[in-house]
Amino acid sequence: MKTGLALSGGGIRGIAHLGVLKALEEKNIKVSIISGTSVGAMIGALYSHGYRPEFILEKIISTRFFKLLKPSWSLQGMLNMDKIGDLLAEFLPENNFSSLKIPLIIAATNLKKGVTEYFESGELITPILCSSCIPVVFNPVQFNGNLYIDGGVLNNLPVQPLTSRTDFIIGSHCNPIDDNYQRGGFKTLIERTMLMAINGNVIISKPLCNIIIEPPELKKFGGFELSKAEKIFTIGYKAGKKIVEKEFSN
Repeated sequence: MKTGLALSGGGIRGIAHLGVLKALEEKNIKVSIISGTSVGAMIGALYSHGYRPEFILEKIISTRFFKLLKPSWSLQGMLNMDKIGDLLAEFLPENNFSSLKIPLIIAATNLKKGVTEYFESGELITPILCSSCIPVVFNPVQFNGNLYIDGGVLNNLPVQPLTSRTDFIIGSHCNPIDDNYQRGGFKTLIERTMLMAINGNVIISKPLCNIIIEPPELKKFGGFELSKAEKIFTIGYKAGKKIVEKEFSN
């Protein structure tokens, strides 16, 4: 049986995917192919390369990885993704999909055409940057004559490319919406608005999964709470283990 795994975007909450991957490994569930958006694309690439979940977590904590993605909300203009690309190159030196041990599909939003595009061959790092390019915060990424922004804008849980290639699909979604929103400042409002907009397209993707792992505890975390990485990993692991034990008990 071929098992596909779709990893959503969600900022620092995406570390929950690593906990899910650990739970799958402990149950000896082999993932045949991975699709990912934004942080899901980053984690998918690192895992597909062969790095273990705990190693990826340690590197995320010890490097400036997520700090580079944290919005500065500066009025001095949008940032570029160059520093993030340099950091990814340290861990993905081959910079090609063909070097990955597990096939990977990356979703990004084509800004010119207004559609989701999927990358699965050729250069690896630039498609990851395309998929992770937060609108307004970062300048759109130029690639192959087009401009790209975060894949989550149109498809934050890229299940669709897995449906014809797998027998069983697991969706790991790290962006549940807190239903007890309290009015905050400008940054809180922007993050809340983006989260609601992105979750609209996830509604379409969820029914295509055989199982969905979506830890409700993630509601209390913001997308850029860098100090909560280990807690988020544990939440993902516990949620993944609970569902995996139930679904794969035989």
